[in-house]
Amino acid sequence: MFKKSVGLWILLSALFTPVAWSEVTLGDHRVVNSNTENTVAAPPQLSANALLDNMKTAFKQLNYDLSYVEIERGRITPMRYSHGMIDDVSVGHLLSLNGNPREYLRRGDITSFFEAEQPGYSLSSAAIPGLLFNLMATELTLDDSLYQAIYVGGKSRVTGRLSQVVRVVPNDKYRFGYLIWIDVTTNLPLRIDMIKDSGEVVFQVMAISLYQFPDVTPWLEQLNSVKLPPVLSAVQTQALLPEPTKSEWKAAWMPDGFKQIVSNKHQIVGIGQTIDYMQFSDGLVDISIYVNTDAKAGSLSQGLGVSGQISLQSKITDDIEIVVVGEVPSMTAKKIADAVVRNLDN
Repeated sequence: MFKKSVGLWILLSALFTPVAWSEVTLGDHRVVNSNTENTVAAPPQLSANALLDNMKTAFKQLNYDLSYVEIERGRITPMRYSHGMIDDVSVGHLLSLNGNPREYLRRGDITSFFEAEQPGYSLSSAAIPGLLFNLMATELTLDDSLYQAIYVGGKSRVTGRLSQVVRVVPNDKYRFGYLIWIDVTTNLPLRIDMIKDSGEVVFQVMAISLYQFPDVTPWLEQLNSVKLPPVLSAVQTQALLPEPTKSEWKAAWMPDGFKQIVSNKHQIVGIGQTIDYMQFSDGLVDISIYVNTDAKAGSLSQGLGVSGQISLQSKITDDIEIVVVGEVPSMTAKKIADAVVRNLDN
């Protein structure tokens, strides 16, 4: 059983390997701390876009182990991500360390999902979920109408390592911005802040340890040899999704760059109502729209559990409830909710 055998192996590795591996890291890669900070040679100055490109390359090609926490409104979720190149194929594994077990294993372009109380499955061309992985897979500044990257300047220390800071600024007021701390030695991300215009942090990814290795670690090689669930076909993948009946509603306004990726009707477990559902994405964040045409029978806002960086806006007009949920500022969610209308084309 994947979770029992491999999961136990990983947790044991988490307890006992850092000391041994730190010796390898110290031997081949300089680890910055308060006593060695001044001995690290200053890197040549690169543009913000070049720093982001180097970060994405390092994230996909180096052998390393990154433990980090996700922080939202005081809630802390510890995670561990391990990566290695095996036969020139990128292999990455994400493990949640608290609460309900969640594991994700990505081999090349295939990701296997193991979540609490659900059978494991694999999908082709699907990414590991989470802000960290969305950022690594998104060309933030490819479209100048969405974001621009700015080198903040100076040096900062995260988890004892020197880093350079890049600010990613949206070119409109409808998105959050980001501050990204990039390790000087490895080019790997050490900290990511999702921020409002005011500078308030609404979500944070913070590294607590980082180990880089000259070769892939033996336990990741063993993990790579574990038999995983077969890749689902298009028909099987569709079976995981709600009933594909097209929504009778549409969003008359959406921020630039967002494209509709889902439109259907399905049932919300919390209220037992069949609702219209639409999902939009700009490649980095998602926005979901729920339309409940019988608000008296049960409220959607009570049946949807959201927190932290996710905004929720709800409005009820003539017994029709519209709820917008997404990783966008609350005023953006409100403007979208006000623009939801019946799709007369249907």
